[in-house]
Amino acid sequence: MISAEFGDRYSERIWENHTAEDFERDVLHGLRATQKSIPSKYLYDALGSVLFEAIVLLPEYDLPRRERLLLERHASTIVANLGPSPHLLELGSGSSEKTRMLIEAAIANYGSAVYTAIDISLEALRAAAAQLLERYPSLVVDAFAGDYFQVLAEVPRRPATLALFLGSNLGNYPGRRGHDLLRAIGGALAPHDFLLLGIDLRKDRAAMERAYNDPIGVTAAFSKNVLARVNRELGAEIEVGNFRHMSRFDEDTGSIESYLIAKRSATYPLGEGRGTVRFSEDERVHIESSHKFTRDEIRGLAGATGFDERMYLPDDDAGFALVLLEHREGC
Repeated sequence: MISAEFGDRYSERIWENHTAEDFERDVLHGLRATQKSIPSKYLYDALGSVLFEAIVLLPEYDLPRRERLLLERHASTIVANLGPSPHLLELGSGSSEKTRMLIEAAIANYGSAVYTAIDISLEALRAAAAQLLERYPSLVVDAFAGDYFQVLAEVPRRPATLALFLGSNLGNYPGRRGHDLLRAIGGALAPHDFLLLGIDLRKDRAAMERAYNDPIGVTAAFSKNVLARVNRELGAEIEVGNFRHMSRFDEDTGSIESYLIAKRSATYPLGEGRGTVRFSEDERVHIESSHKFTRDEIRGLAGATGFDERMYLPDDDAGFALVLLEHREGC
């Protein structure tokens, strides 16, 4: 066990989250709706997470490389805003690969650091924590496995905190949900603590759509795995090969909207006692929205949720940006 190996340098807490009952309820509700949908959080089971790690290696999906270059360029400047015994609090930590640049900068500046990692996957948290603790002897890791809103309501406050929400993951929380999440992050921060966002910016439509429709089909496999998961976990008999993946930019929402589209009409059993689901030819199942921001949108969102912009750090062609926000007094 990781706690036995690293003693008081590691702790973890697990929330009951996305139980089999939750998955069944959400999937059945979504597939029976007029506009069929499956919540995007269910894309990331064990196989889905592996497929997503493959997506970030694709040349078409350049968001991670843009973010990495910016972190390499600005990590020391960003952590210089913190004080002694800095605390990094990350949502959606995953493998924590990019975060290492900030951890290294914090340790270089202050000698030690505490890293609180929040992720839906306990396995991913433990794997990343073991690597980090082995690599950085002066680092303490607290792992929280659960839903962001659950964890943020209870995670202990620490001084000199820099919260991290990288990978343009804020784009997966469009509209009111994004406001709610930033307010929840603010609730875990003290006045004058910081939040670092990695933001994919609105740009050429073809370039945005190309990132979500790679020619070798990794993204399609990632998307269709959610139907395979329905089969595995509910005993459904959905013919995964009857669906194609499609992502397109919607000017009205400002988001890349991703769908699975039935190639032909079909009816499939949903498992014992759950009835069937009927698909018409070309019927869509919505699986994900990924919002692409303008700078004005980010400023407006920050101001409305208790933050002030302190740094805006775009890459060379303004396709991606790191945005450092400071939590306001009284919010």
